[in-house]
Amino acid sequence: MSKKLLSSLTSGQAIMAMNLALVLLMVQGSWDILRQYDSIAMVQAAMENILQGLSTILVAYGLVLQEREALLKFLKLYPYGLSPRQSRVDAHCSGYGLAVILVGMLVSVAVYLIRMPDLDIVDFDPALIVLGALACLTGAGLLARLSWLLWRDPKES
Repeated sequence: MSKKLLSSLTSGQAIMAMNLALVLLMVQGSWDILRQYDSIAMVQAAMENILQGLSTILVAYGLVLQEREALLKFLKLYPYGLSPRQSRVDAHCSGYGLAVILVGMLVSVAVYLIRMPDLDIVDFDPALIVLGALACLTGAGLLARLSWLLWRDPKES
């Protein structure tokens, strides 16, 4: 792949576009769960599957964000393409990537507590599902905040 294409795929604009797609996905998944809260007993398995999928996405994407600098070094785009702006993007991505990983892990733990065979916490299942949905919304908020920081970052340096 050409360096120009690789630079475009790892740019702040590409990250913002991916963040937007994931924010919409997190909001949609959380909305699907929260709007059906009254009938949780009938659709609990589907809600768990939604949360498990969203948590996997959050953890994987958070890892990619956190390791953006290492990825660009591996692709040999750094040190040649390293600028003060790229360094700031890397710093933002690293911090927010770690936060997104932690939120994704929280969602995954909530789902695991429900599914764990030797742990009978049926009374807490609805609360754990709501906690997972709210954590997904928190992840969406983190990605939106990261996009805001990348968008308002000065372009000239």
